[in-house]
Amino acid sequence: QNAANNGLDIVKGDLQRTRDPSLNQLSLRAYCDLKYYDAINLAFLNVFGGGDGHFTINFAANGVYTWSGSQATGDIASFVTIGQDIAYCQSLGVKMIMSLAGDKISNYSFAKGDGARYAKLWHNAFLGGPDASVRPFGDVVLDGIELDIEKTAQEADPTATSNTWIEEMVTLVKDLKTLKSNLILAVVPQCSLTFPGYIGKDKNVGDVIAQIPELFDYIIVQYYNNIECTYPYGFNYNAWTSLFPGYIYIGLPGDWSSAISGGFLEPNSLQAVHDYLQDYNQFGGYSVYDISSSNAPGRAWNAVNFANPPVSQYSQTIYNMINGQKVGSGMPALGPAQLENEFAFRCGGTWVHANATCTNKVCNPMAAVTGCGTSEQCFRFLSKTC
Repeated sequence: QNAANNGLDIVKGDLQRTRDPSLNQLSLRAYCDLKYYDAINLAFLNVFGGGDGHFTINFAANGVYTWSGSQATGDIASFVTIGQDIAYCQSLGVKMIMSLAGDKISNYSFAKGDGARYAKLWHNAFLGGPDASVRPFGDVVLDGIELDIEKTAQEADPTATSNTWIEEMVTLVKDLKTLKSNLILAVVPQCSLTFPGYIGKDKNVGDVIAQIPELFDYIIVQYYNNIECTYPYGFNYNAWTSLFPGYIYIGLPGDWSSAISGGFLEPNSLQAVHDYLQDYNQFGGYSVYDISSSNAPGRAWNAVNFANPPVSQYSQTIYNMINGQKVGSGMPALGPAQLENEFAFRCGGTWVHANATCTNKVCNPMAAVTGCGTSEQCFRFLSKTC
């Protein structure tokens, strides 16, 4: 995606900031040349489902590709070029992973039979299968598939009586592994384990992880836009080690504009989390969303410097830290997890700006009318007073 130039106004929380073409993503090849990354998730294939085999890959400024089920349309030449960059990155040892789904407003779903249907289709499209009729990137073969499902069947369709997607996701993963045994498979749960009705698991993919943990090479737990489990309060990595036996990566935003609901770790907090994780042999590393907001020409937006932010160097900061350099002083030890009734709920355009200005407009996130303005959201805060 292209978070560096997403147009987000960090004060208002809307998409009215003037987009600057100079902030657009660089080529995939340019990011691989930085030599920071072991793998890059290609995000997102964010439209699919419904039983007819259609899908869309949206790479923002780098193009959109749509397969209708019988015909390809969109920026076909751009995707062939991206395929050449994918091959170049792989020559440098960077694994290339297709990321499925993404945020909950994207139009994806799982109809009955979609698990087997898409496993066969995507094996052919991305993984070197025998049918070459749909090949967005040409003949290049990707290294893996990542499930980033951020909504349930009931959220997509209020008439659904259960999360019928689970069975289809399990079938998708099983069939992909059968079709290509050396395929890298990953899944991205949200960090929260306290959602009503889903206590102790991620509400979107928790049951998938529980049913077939042995098929996933790793999971990336998203520790942003989930303030209830973000450092320093409620950071629950230890709990996740009992839910998944393999490598667990920490999913972080590239800057505050990539985490409208909070969770970006400034260097001191980042160092504290890294120091804490050194005791865990399941700790795999970090995944940053996204590559454009964590590198130049992306900008390091925050609540103070939004008028003239510096160039982002967050990926370099994480890379240096992983390789032994102290990037911050660290922070106090983790605090206890907070219960829902211990949070305050206040309006704001983005969490970071609302926190910096300490807005006191009380809201109710569960109400049909939260009490916030048109471009505001109802955010959680630890302090009930300013």
